[in-house]
Parts: sequence; C-alpha cells; structure tokens
Amino acid sequence: MRLRGRIGESVSVQRGFALIALLALAALISAFLIASALDLTSAGNSKEREGRSMSALRQAKAALIAYAANERWQAYKLQVTDQPGGLPCPDNNDTGASPGICSAAADRVGRLPWKTIGSEDLRDASGERLWYAVSSNFYKNAANIINSDTPGLLTIAGAAPASSVVAVVIAPGAALSGQDRIAQHNDPAAYLEGVTASTPDYGFNTIAMPSGTANDRLLVITQADLMAAVEPVVAARIEREVNPLLGDYFTTWGRYPFAAPFDITGAGPGREPQGAPNPPVDRTRSAYTGASPQTKGLLPVTNDPLTWSATVTSIVGQGTGAYKGTPKTIGSNPTICSTTSTQATCTINYGDGDGDDRPDIRIDVVLPNAGMAFADIPTPLIAATSLTIVDRDGNPLSDTAFGKWSAASDGIPPQFPPTQSNSFVLQAAGAVFTYTGRLQNSHDTLQRVTITIPLPVPSYLPRLTSPNLAWFISNQWYRQTYYAVSPGFIPGSGGACNPLPATPSCLKVSNFPVQNDNKRAILVFAGRALNGSSRPSASPANYLENANLTAALDTTPFVYEHRAGVPTTINDRVVVVSP
Repeated sequence: MRLRGRIGESVSVQRGFALIALLALAALISAFLIASALDLTSAGNSKEREGRSMSALRQAKAALIAYAANERWQAYKLQVTDQPGGLPCPDNNDTGASPGICSAAADRVGRLPWKTIGSEDLRDASGERLWYAVSSNFYKNAANIINSDTPGLLTIAGAAPASSVVAVVIAPGAALSGQDRIAQHNDPAAYLEGVTASTPDYGFNTIAMPSGTANDRLLVITQADLMAAVEPVVAARIEREVNPLLGDYFTTWGRYPFAAPFDITGAGPGREPQGAPNPPVDRTRSAYTGASPQTKGLLPVTNDPLTWSATVTSIVGQGTGAYKGTPKTIGSNPTICSTTSTQATCTINYGDGDGDDRPDIRIDVVLPNAGMAFADIPTPLIAATSLTIVDRDGNPLSDTAFGKWSAASDGIPPQFPPTQSNSFVLQAAGAVFTYTGRLQNSHDTLQRVTITIPLPVPSYLPRLTSPNLAWFISNQWYRQTYYAVSPGFIPGSGGACNPLPATPSCLKVSNFPVQNDNKRAILVFAGRALNGSSRPSASPANYLENANLTAALDTTPFVYEHRAGVPTTINDRVVVVSP
C-alpha cells in the first residue's frame, strides 16, 4: 500500500512539471508572437508615415509646377504674368504666403508658400508644414531670365543626387535632438539636416533612410520637370501674342522680314577676334538682325536704332540738258549724301562748262533695316516741292512753280517737275522712298546744289514694344523660337508661293489639322534641348528634331512637321503664321 502510494505521488509530480513546462513554452510562444506583431505594426506605421510624407511632397511639387505654368492663377492673385516658369519665393514667417523678394541665399529656403501657389496647407506625417527652396535664377524676379535654356542651380548630393534642380520640397519630420522649434520657429536649422549654406544657392543632402541624426525627406523639381509643363503654355502664348507681330509686319509691308542667322560664329562686331576659334557667340538681342536673303533661322527682334541712307542717281534720257536737246547727267562728278536719324543731305556737283546743264536726278531715301527687323513705316515724309535746296555758296534757290528744283520760266521744254513716291517699296536692300526732279541750270547754282530732306525718326512696329511681348523679350524666349518663311514672301520677292515642288515653294507642315502645303511663314518653338547639348549653338540639331531639323539643314527644305511622337524624341511645337 505504501509503495503504491509513493508511485502515484511520483506520477503526480511529473505531471505537474510537464504542465509547468507547457505553460512556459506557451508563454514563450505568446511573447514571440506579440513581439513579432509589435515589429510588424511598427514597420507598418513607419511605412504609412513615409507614405503620408511623400504624398504631401508630391502634391507640393505638382502645385509648384502648376503655379509656374498658370498665368491665370497668377493674374487672379494680382501677380505679374510676364515670367512663365518663374517660381515663388519661400514663406519665411510661417504665414503660408510668399514675400515676393528673396535676393539673399538664406531667403530662398523657407516653408512652402501654399497660399501663394493655391495648394492645401500641406504637412508631413509629423504634422510639420513642408519646407521649400528655390534656385537663385528661377524665382520670379525681373532680373532673372527664365526660359528653356536656363539651368537649375540647386545642388543635391547624397543617396539620390540630382542636377539642374530648380526647386526642392522637404518634409522636415519630427524634431531631432538639439532642434528647438519653439525658440527657432522660422530657422531652417531647427527643421532641416544636411543643408549647406553656400552662394548663390544652398546645397542639400539626401538620405536613404531616416535616422536619429537626419530624417528629412526631399523631392526635387528639375528643369526638365518644370519645362515639360511650362513649354506648352509658352507655345500657346507665342501663337497668341508673338504670331500677330509677323501679321502686323505683313499688313504693313506686304512681305515677311528676313530671318536672323540661326547663330553667329566667327569674327566681327561682338564676335571672336579675327583668327581665333569660332565658337557660337552668346549674342545680345541687338544682334538678332535679319540677313538677306535668309528664309530660316530666328526672329529678327533686334532693338538697335533704325537708320537711314540716301543715294543720288541720274535719270538718263529724261528731258534735255542743253539748248541743243542733249540729255545731261551728273556724270562722274562726285555726289555726296549723308544721313542722320532726322534728315538726309545730298550735295550734287554737275556741269562741265555748259551753263545750261540741267540734269534730271533721282534721290532714293532708304531704310535698310526695314526687311531685317520689325520696322514700321516712317511717316510723315516731306513733299518733294518743300525740300531745302541751296547753291554752291549756300544761297537758297528762288521759289518757282516747281518748288526750287527747276525754273518754270526758262522756256526749255519739257519741264520735269519734282515728284515723290506714293509709298515705301520694300526691296531686298531695304524700304525705298524716291524723289525725282530736274535741277536748275548749273550757271544759276554755281554748278552745285545741296538738297536737305527732313525725315521722321524711324521706329519699330508698336507691337514689338508692347507690354504683351515683355515676357517673350525679357526672358529671351526668342532664342528657342525658330522662324521660316517661303522665298516667295521675303522682301524683294513676288509675294506669292506654290505647293511643292513648284518654285518659289510654300512651306509644308505635316500632321497639321488643315491644308498643309500652302504655308507662307511658320514659327517652331523648339523648347529645351533633348540631346543634352549646351546653348547657344550654331547647330540646329541642338534645337530641332525630325523633319524640322532636316528642313533647317536644307536636307528636305520647306517640309516641316507638327509635334508628333513621345516628348523624349521631339518637343517642337509648330505655330503657323499664315495662312
């Protein structure tokens, strides 16, 4: 009995130990499962927080790009709209608005100006407002030139380096050790890590994963990101506001101006010294002058002063020069003309011993720049009968029925009264206005007369200086605006063109919604370089693609194409001027 009791007691003890072991094992398994669940929850929370911050950054990037391309929103906010692609300055006092001025490098790092760009009050997963930095040459400022060739200057290094960055948006994350966001509420150092103060732009460092020493998350806006949205808007504004400039010129002159050379190389004013290498020259606006007989290149938007010139020629066979009826010319005697912005003066020596020499002359007053720039018609011009004429000694010639040119009472028919052109005639050499008349006899004039013609100051078409074109001119978008005109519509041409292959040929534009082989003139907005080239460049290959390039190179002249294909292979946008 006693032995059997001890055996039962031993079995009970063993069972107790087994139960304890099972309970311990269950506790360990539970602990493991709880720890695993906590780890998974922590990872999920971290991923969710990262997603919230990145979503806010992506929204901020989209809002900034939309702002830069949206002139209507800027006008609604009573901001100037003359700088497509211009970005706002950061908010530097946590009001949500841009101060408008950020000339110092430190002022170009601040919070996202969400009120200015029309976005939500975007915040990261920690509840902090997003921060933002803008390149020194991309914030809205009259001193900046923003176009498809303007590079971003922000420096981005670290885990995800980037180049040509125009702006960066930053999720600052929770405050780290040493960051006092109450005392230093508007100080970037209290929010951002990996920022290097430099001139003209700060540098930024990207990290792979947040840590206890750096937890900023960055999203960059490159020049390509920005221009992909801005360039379609620019093309639309070129069609709306630049295209009419050519229309006004055609209405004025009946032709289109010569194109400016695509780029300048070699020696000459504003170019490389003679004998030096001939790289492309980064020319000023004044050098964008048309060249005869150039039909393709860039717009002649020069702002150089327009000038006059004058020449005198004999009209051989017009009337008589002596009693015997022999026609008389000014012959080989020197004739000197000089011009200023307000008058032309021509001194004419004539007579070789016959006191009755009375040559018939023609004075051409020329505006050489008329076909090489957007020149306007100068008015008014003085009537031929009112020109000032003096003899060799400077004595005014007496008034006659023929306005001092020839004497009505000299009794030698036929008389040749002075006349003038009814209008300017646009020729390849310029716009010409003509005076004709017979001079008084050489005896009365002492064989020399000086004729002075008061002239109006020549000017450009009003549209060229219109505020509507300020954005195009001041930001130098004309550097990317290719221009082509049919040879039948340049100055001095017949004013007509024919479908290919007849000559003079009209221009043809493929992929265009209307008849495509009857174009007189077109503009092609080239946009940013797709081949990574630097500009300015003497090669159209660094501006144009596909058919537009082969037309510019005269491989298939006159045949262009409207934008077709993916943006990475062609970004040309054609604007048809006429018809």
